[in-house]
Amino acid sequence: MRRILVSLIAAASVIAVTAANAGDKVTYAVTTTNITVGHAAQSSIPLGLGLWKEAGLDVEVVGLSGATAGVQQIASGQVDYATVGTDALMIARSKGIKVKAFYTYAQRPIYQVVALKDSGITKIEDLKGKTIGVPDMSSGSVPFIRSILKRTNIDPDKDVKWLSVGLGAPAANAMRQKAIDVWASWDTAVAALENGGFPFVQIAPDWANQLPGNVMIAKEETLAANPERAIKVARAIAESTVFGLTNPAAAVRNHWKLYPSTKPQGGDDAKALKDAEHIFNSRFDLMKLPTGVAKWGTNIDAKWKDLADLAIEQGLLPKDFDVKSSYTNEFIDKINDFDGNKFKELAKKSSW
Repeated sequence: MRRILVSLIAAASVIAVTAANAGDKVTYAVTTTNITVGHAAQSSIPLGLGLWKEAGLDVEVVGLSGATAGVQQIASGQVDYATVGTDALMIARSKGIKVKAFYTYAQRPIYQVVALKDSGITKIEDLKGKTIGVPDMSSGSVPFIRSILKRTNIDPDKDVKWLSVGLGAPAANAMRQKAIDVWASWDTAVAALENGGFPFVQIAPDWANQLPGNVMIAKEETLAANPERAIKVARAIAESTVFGLTNPAAAVRNHWKLYPSTKPQGGDDAKALKDAEHIFNSRFDLMKLPTGVAKWGTNIDAKWKDLADLAIEQGLLPKDFDVKSSYTNEFIDKINDFDGNKFKELAKKSSW
């Protein structure tokens, strides 16, 4: 009997140690199926540095098709955390879905409105009577530019034409053939065309480029039940942001190692790295802290109000929408409880 008891205790100890080593399983969603170098802070950098593992987490990064899918997967409990656009989050909350942002991942919009430099189009006011190309009409770039048009007294339903042109080569062909006058897409997609030789000019007004971009969300009950886990997930992303901003080339090489399908095959490796850094920087530049903001992930009240006002103007949200219910800063201090200089030095000395 004693031997059996001892064996059971030993077996229980082994199970406990295995569970501890395995870490708390977490599913984190990036709302694109193409996890490029621009998404390195929420994928390859924390995975490559082992930041989540050190925090006792076993994080699986998954790709989903768009922000709406991200919100739906969060709401259904199929993923724990996701990075989505602010519009998708606010619309979900207006419909009674209890999801909340707890970290602003991109402090400026990922969406851009670009024209060719020789087109003569330099500002939004020039778009009256023109054709706007978009990846597709469900893209988040559509409400972004519609809100800008309305604020500029251009009717998005009467004064312009819309054309779905996709991404990459189809979008490039549409620009070359002048089927569209401007392209409303997102940062990394624009950067990819710039790498292909397209000289673009950004025409979105400054006020639009100061709005919050993507945010990390979770169900309210998830945040309430395990706030420390949310803090650990976000802290690793903040640490990875510092690393990436310090040494983009190392971050790109690590991303290629963990996501080999994202590395261009054949051709000049030096050019491939330069192009990848351009795509990387197009997203990481948006993650830099705004003037006067000292902590990564901070949700800025005035900017969120601007976002809600724009969505209300478009009829996407009810007039009495409570925008402050969409986000919280209660975890920001703990998320930022790390030594940023440590990650700067780590990046500078990286052998990646």
